[in-house]
Amino acid sequence: TKLRRLPSDVGGGKGGDHPCVAVMRETQSACRGIAAGETNRDCSFALCYTADLNRKRCADVVTDGAPVNVIFPDDLDKLVDFHGVKCDGGHQGGDGMRNARFDCGKVNPDGVWDKKKAFLQDFVRRFPMSATLSGALYCLQGLQ
Repeated sequence: TKLRRLPSDVGGGKGGDHPCVAVMRETQSACRGIAAGETNRDCSFALCYTADLNRKRCADVVTDGAPVNVIFPDDLDKLVDFHGVKCDGGHQGGDGMRNARFDCGKVNPDGVWDKKKAFLQDFVRRFPMSATLSGALYCLQGLQ
């Protein structure tokens, strides 16, 4: 029989020190306490932006090792499905999670800026690994 090494497989043996595992833990934290079929801005942003940007890079990384190994994309899809988040359709005026990557060539000249909310800055502060690996931190540093 084949010997199973489940929990030690997480992050290739690095556990939570692996960047992909850290992004998944931050994503789970952003969605913690939110019921099935519901979401909030933090959870949706973490799922559709910071975690999704790491999907390919983390494709083979085990993020949960018990009772069976679960790789990053499967863990992410499970959360997206559980919360019913729509990651597509994030263009200006769309019905999905807002994401400027959908706006290429079709930007509303009036914009969608809400100066009352500093959402991205707050997200970067609370979820640093996700912000760093997704490029959101770099983007904000370039604006300052």
